[in-house]
Amino acid sequence: MGLNTTLAARAREARSSNHAKRLRREGLLPIVFYGPGLEESKSLSVEYAEFKKAFLDSDGNRFLYTLNVEGMEPKPVLLKDYQVDPVSRKVLHADFQQIDPQKPVTVQVPLSLVGKPAGVERGGQLQLGEREITVSGLPGDIPSFIEADVTPLGLGQTMHLSQVKLPDNLTLVKTADLPVAVVAVPKGLKAEADAASGATPGVDKKAAAGDKKKTDKKK
Repeated sequence: MGLNTTLAARAREARSSNHAKRLRREGLLPIVFYGPGLEESKSLSVEYAEFKKAFLDSDGNRFLYTLNVEGMEPKPVLLKDYQVDPVSRKVLHADFQQIDPQKPVTVQVPLSLVGKPAGVERGGQLQLGEREITVSGLPGDIPSFIEADVTPLGLGQTMHLSQVKLPDNLTLVKTADLPVAVVAVPKGLKAEADAASGATPGVDKKAAAGDKKKTDKKK
């Protein structure tokens, strides 16, 4: 995935809703191509099946491509925006921006969790958080996915975005330190742990100790 994924594009008529509908019926996706070096944006179309395979059916990076336009040299592009039908969830239109391979881009890259958390070995349940991570780097350095090793996570522990180890040539962009994975403690397991420690479910130990002291003073 990434720039080695090629989409073949050809020119289409000036933008109009009726023309775009006809293209979709023919199995084509209307797109707009723009960016530095272009005098004006170009109205193009690509095979929807090819786009769907690269964008929807792939587990890799979905935003970087090489666009082959008739009559032009292949261009590295970033999928900048797209429209989705709210009912069918089919992509209706896409905008591609030409990029400079020597300048950083900001894209979302899928996260791939690897390893079996220590807490799961003890009966915990692994729950997923963020599925993608937003990074900045040169187009050629953007990977298809980024691995996050969750092996060290114990019961009740959480891995956040800031704890994901990135390749040296990438920078984390998203500032909110959102959870990537959590090893949740099942209710049954928590009850067993409380029972083993002599705790009463739903009762705060410190609060209970304070109540006991008050009762002793009254006596």
